[in-house]
Amino acid sequence: MKWLEELTELLECPICKGDLELLGNKLCCKKCKKVYLIKDKIPVLLGE
Repeated sequence: MKWLEELTELLECPICKGDLELLGNKLCCKKCKKVYLIKDKIPVLLGE
């Protein structure tokens, strides 16, 4: 999923605006530690 790694560099956490890190099949905010799932190759970045 090289394209997803590149896309992750452009994305930010919708809650705290922190950087996201790709961990397997999910994205994790490095700042607030919120975890976002990736469903059908689409990152689901819904805030609370």
